[in-house]
Amino acid sequence: MSITFTPPVAEPKRDRWGRPLIVPEGGGKPIPYVRVSTLAKVLDSKEALMAWKQRMTAIGLGKRPDLAQRAAITDPADKRALKEIVEAAMAAAESDKAANIGTTLHTLTEQFDKGTLEHIPAEHIGAMTAYEEATKGLQMKAAELFVVNDELQAAGTFDRIAVLPDGRAVIADLKTGQSEPDYPHGVTTQCAIYAHSWLYDVETEQRTHRLADLGVSTDTGLLIHLPAGKDTCTLYLLDLSVGYALAKTAVAVRGIYKAKPITPYTP
Repeated sequence: MSITFTPPVAEPKRDRWGRPLIVPEGGGKPIPYVRVSTLAKVLDSKEALMAWKQRMTAIGLGKRPDLAQRAAITDPADKRALKEIVEAAMAAAESDKAANIGTTLHTLTEQFDKGTLEHIPAEHIGAMTAYEEATKGLQMKAAELFVVNDELQAAGTFDRIAVLPDGRAVIADLKTGQSEPDYPHGVTTQCAIYAHSWLYDVETEQRTHRLADLGVSTDTGLLIHLPAGKDTCTLYLLDLSVGYALAKTAVAVRGIYKAKPITPYTP
């Protein structure tokens, strides 16, 4: 493996929707590529997410009677006002707490793998101890490198390239959600897209190396599950053949949804 911990020195140019603007393979004007994280979620069921939002809103309204009273007298057609109430209720329920902890854990683990970690907040010592124990047999070769997948017109930044004890170099993704192993298709899709991608220099807007040519497996990925607040860390191998098939299906679904299948009927 010739790549190391060398993060991109700049962010890619983006359009107004946050999509990275990528110069096509043959050159020309940059075009928007879908974010890898977005494409990986296309086929996800939104049922669990909606149920979670409903629970957080209910908890928040319980903590903020003023919001419940405001909601009771708000016109159902006033979507902006109701959106503000829901957002305030979710904030009262601390719905972003786990996400904030997750961001902190991502930063701490990256610093740990780079050998630059100087301080661990007391509340995260248990999690970091679990992470160190679970990953002690791995060699972390790279982190946070920007890549493009021209076949899918997707781009994004992967978490790690890890070398397993048997010598395989794999894309590794750190997840801090509670139920990631129960719903593995999204992370498997994400890792598969990255594994089939090229490193992309955002300053020169040039593709440099195909990850597969650098020895990164397109067959196997790795989920590093470090759930926020649990002080546990578990590793799971991912079948990237399933993930890449899902990625191609997601692209097809996005394309189909751009078609307009309805027209007014005139007898």
